[in-house]
Amino acid sequence: MIDPIYFIIIPIVLFSLTIHEFSHALAASRLGDDTAKRLGRLTLNPLKHLDLLGTLAILIIKFGWAKPVPVNVQNLKKGRKSLYIVAFAGPLSNFIIAIAFSILFYAFGFQNSVSNEIFFGFDYLNVAKFISWMIYLNIMLGVFNLLPMPPLDGGNIIYSLLPDKVANKFYGLMSKPLYSILSVVLLIFVIRSFPLILLYPIFFILNLLAPDAILYLNG
Repeated sequence: MIDPIYFIIIPIVLFSLTIHEFSHALAASRLGDDTAKRLGRLTLNPLKHLDLLGTLAILIIKFGWAKPVPVNVQNLKKGRKSLYIVAFAGPLSNFIIAIAFSILFYAFGFQNSVSNEIFFGFDYLNVAKFISWMIYLNIMLGVFNLLPMPPLDGGNIIYSLLPDKVANKFYGLMSKPLYSILSVVLLIFVIRSFPLILLYPIFFILNLLAPDAILYLNG
């Protein structure tokens, strides 16, 4: 039997990943690189951003990823030095979504009580759960992508800010398939071995924005 929570989480993740990748494409376009635009990635159509394995992961583990937006740093106005703006645009969009839905959470009074009433044609509890998961998952996406490890946005931010000589060596290593695979393995190891690296900042931000939303994340 399918867990009903999937019907809340899956559309949220697909929506949030689409906004995340669109934000990368928009930032790159504004900074002079039209690569993503020419490849049809400057769009809010989720089908253009979906990754097969990432989509399967959403169905299996309730979390996933989209196809990275291609960026040609040579086309950016300040080259590699402005890549951090493009990289940060994705996580920033997730934090903005989390803030917006936190405002809605309190504006609709979901912090007061759990009700069986109908809310704008929908079950009150399901609406509260949807908004709470929207906040939580977008905080998670933002924090996760800011981990300072390639191939995540945090890794690209570090690459953008490194001195030229160090950055060239860093790029040379990461362009080799073996090192790319090792970086993903290392990322998985770090997250599984030290989950607080993710959980502490996620719940710290959640408690700042909408601490009462935690009540709706169970079940």
